[in-house]
Formats: sequence, C-alpha cells, structure tokens
Amino acid sequence: MTTSPTSAAAKTAEDRRIRADGPNGPVTMNVEVIEQRIAAGLRPVVDGCRIDPAEVARVTAALVSDAEALLPVAEARYKGHGGQVTMGLDSLRRRLAYQRPDPRLYPLNAALCAADLARSCRTLLKLVTDPVDPHRVVLTTW
Repeated sequence: MTTSPTSAAAKTAEDRRIRADGPNGPVTMNVEVIEQRIAAGLRPVVDGCRIDPAEVARVTAALVSDAEALLPVAEARYKGHGGQVTMGLDSLRRRLAYQRPDPRLYPLNAALCAADLARSCRTLLKLVTDPVDPHRVVLTTW
C-alpha cells in the first residue's frame, strides 16, 4: 500500500493530487478539493443567521461522495489491523447509508450532519495520506 504524489509537474497550489492504492487498484484524489469541501462543511453556523438549504445540500452531497471515495482506500490500507480504526471505518460505512435530514425542513440538523461528515472525511483523508500505523488512535466521531 503506497500513497505518493502523482508528479512534481502536476503539483500546484490548487491541485494537490495523490495516488493511493485502493481495493480495486490505484485511485487518484485531489486533496485540495477535498480539504475545501471539509472546510465548507465545518463552517460555523452563526446564531440568528439564515442557513442556505441548497448550500448545505450541495456540501453534504460532496462530502458523502468524498467519504465514499476515501473509505475503500482507508479500509484497504488498514485491512487486517483490527482495532479502533477498523471499527470506526465500519461505523462510517453504516452511517453513509443512513438517511440524512432534509435541509429545507431541518436546516440546522442538516448543517450539523454536514459538519459530522466533514470531520469523518478529515479523518479518512489523514488515514489515506499518512503512513500506515497499526497502533493509531483516532480521536473523532465517526
């Protein structure tokens, strides 16, 4: 299992692509785009301000897509290691199948769900980009 930059020429400030081994072969991901989506999901909700349901729905859909892309790679990297990481990955896989709150009906709940997904994506991104550590302790809510 390796994670490495695709090439020095392709690496720019806006385009940080990594190539990681997934369960079905190599996967290329743009870390910068994923980090921007994570930041959007973690954007604070200011009390008294209107929450844009369309923006929350867009961010949530993007984070679900990122999690679904990162999850198999993280599972492949930590396969057979057991422990807290494997339990967290299993839990996240189940949570991705849950129905999320409708941002038009429950905008605050949907924004909180997006923030939760963003934290999970941040953890997945670290699992995919950092060296494999079988003794890793993941302090986050999956």
